[in-house]
Amino acid sequence: MIGLSLRLLRLGGRRAWAAAGLVGAGVAVATALLMTALGALHGLDQRELRTGWRTPVAAQGDPVAQLRVRTDHAAGLPIVQVDLATLDAAAAPPPGLPRLPAPGEVWVSPALADLLHALPADALADRYPGPVTGEVGDAGLQRPDELVAVLGRAPDDPAFTAPGDSDVLPVAAFDRVEASSDALLYRSLTIVAVALVVFPVAGLLGASARLTATRRADRLATLRLLGASTRQVTTVAVAETTAVATAAAAAGVVLEWACAPLLARIPLAGGGWFVADLRPSWTVAVLVVLGVGALATLSAIGGLRRVVVSPLGVVRRQVPQRVRWIRLLGVAAALVVFAIVNAALQTVDVSAVGLVLAAGVLALFGACVLIGPLVVRVAGAWLVRRDGAASVIAGRRLLDDPRAAFRPVAGLTLAVFVAGFLAPLTAAVSGLSTEDTTTLHLRPAVVAPDLRARAEQELGAAGIAAFLPPGPADEVLVRPGDPAVVDRARTLLGALVPGTLVQTEADRAADQAVLVEDMRRGAFVVLIGTFLVAATATGTAAAARVLDHRHTLRLLRLAGTPVQVLESARARETAAPLLVNGAIALGLGLFCASPFVAVSAVAAPSGLVLLGVVLLAGTATVAAATAASRPLLRAVTAADGSRG
Repeated sequence: MIGLSLRLLRLGGRRAWAAAGLVGAGVAVATALLMTALGALHGLDQRELRTGWRTPVAAQGDPVAQLRVRTDHAAGLPIVQVDLATLDAAAAPPPGLPRLPAPGEVWVSPALADLLHALPADALADRYPGPVTGEVGDAGLQRPDELVAVLGRAPDDPAFTAPGDSDVLPVAAFDRVEASSDALLYRSLTIVAVALVVFPVAGLLGASARLTATRRADRLATLRLLGASTRQVTTVAVAETTAVATAAAAAGVVLEWACAPLLARIPLAGGGWFVADLRPSWTVAVLVVLGVGALATLSAIGGLRRVVVSPLGVVRRQVPQRVRWIRLLGVAAALVVFAIVNAALQTVDVSAVGLVLAAGVLALFGACVLIGPLVVRVAGAWLVRRDGAASVIAGRRLLDDPRAAFRPVAGLTLAVFVAGFLAPLTAAVSGLSTEDTTTLHLRPAVVAPDLRARAEQELGAAGIAAFLPPGPADEVLVRPGDPAVVDRARTLLGALVPGTLVQTEADRAADQAVLVEDMRRGAFVVLIGTFLVAATATGTAAAARVLDHRHTLRLLRLAGTPVQVLESARARETAAPLLVNGAIALGLGLFCASPFVAVSAVAAPSGLVLLGVVLLAGTATVAAATAASRPLLRAVTAADGSRG
């Protein structure tokens, strides 16, 4: 029976191959996006493994080194400065270094080595205790373009006593690490982003596996009427669907691996990625392919119940597919789950915030999916009562199978939900103020009354024009007249107080600025991924519905119905459910964002722009899907009409 199933697929002609192509396209795109989401989590894990040595667990006994990590700046770029004092030269070095550095040694990342060659010595190199000793290997870097300097210091060096926003840690071993607060925050945000993408992807996987279900049900019902057993019919259906879905899933994995170099250019936490970080292991890839095949198998088995029970009803099309109002109980349960999640966010550990919030997002996603077919049913009943043949045809098609009719608009509905969730957050992020980028702050560990005069003297001797405005008693403020000499002034002022980093207010808030930019960029990446899913689902489902309903379409065409009426009916059966489902999804998305930011923020220009782009993209997607399947509709009706 497996051989028969594959032979029927192979010899089924252009329509069979077109149907298999629709299924394969949807599954391949969904798998590629799923692998991309898993690759993001894999990349964060790999980053943490390579950089965890910078946040070691404080030694309880005798330390082998003492460490301090700070952020310097040059040419407008952040430089991770690691001051390391070796207390036991025989101890294992941190990743990326062949040994623990001796006092005066300077180890830099390849990107920082290039920057040192590009800038004058008095703009950067003079800040370090000596010439470059060697390069830090990839094993100790977060990303290829990261700027890192590991400086060997004496235990009593001023770098360990200078003021700053980081502590000096005694280190027992560099493999005993704890996740930094930044790493936990990015992991939480990434988990939420993955949740926003994974649910539409999972929906596309299931919908793709159920595409052309009517054609498959017809063929299986025929086999059942000819005497095939339940086991044989099940084998035929499962073999065909599983084979196509598994091959497409493998193609999706290969597609994600091929696109990894492009994905690695998308910056996060200040820069790009190592390409290998965004490629999940082969074990994960195999599990994804097997999982997609299993989902396709379950979808095929689920569609067999009415074929096995009533094959004659399938052939004669006397078994309408109903949706029940009990789905509203599921919607109510989803709202309860979100309320519980919202309460739990106040007390849950920071490391679990992402998982808890993702659960709330998935619950409201589920509410959109549950209520969607009910909206289709109501829209169908409304259209049936309207005047005009196109409205009646559209209404009857919606009422015939509300769940199948919801699939072409499901992706767009979920995309609108994502836009509703992200619009107020993006607007709030865009409204954050920018810190001062021109005034340098020199803060010594001990107040030096003559430091201001010394700074004026040194700046004048170096030919650097600067204004020293009055400031706090424990700081010297310097505002260079020319932005091009800021790095020279920073280097010169730092030499006046050894161990001190000279920063602007923007430098001190650089991590927050990077986070804001990452959130804004991540919102657009998630939206792009969601709309890619929506466009694929809408296009494939629209074409599949033409193939599934070709018998009805041919009868209507033979009865004298103009093709324009059929095209108008297809547009109405998509537009009516989409408008209502989109409004509901937008409301649920705003409700999902309400615990974090005022919903009124969506009225800000950036929020309105985001929603406007989503609406335009959704309209264009529906129009493109309808236009793309119009030739297929004409071909199906014309071929069968001429033969009739």
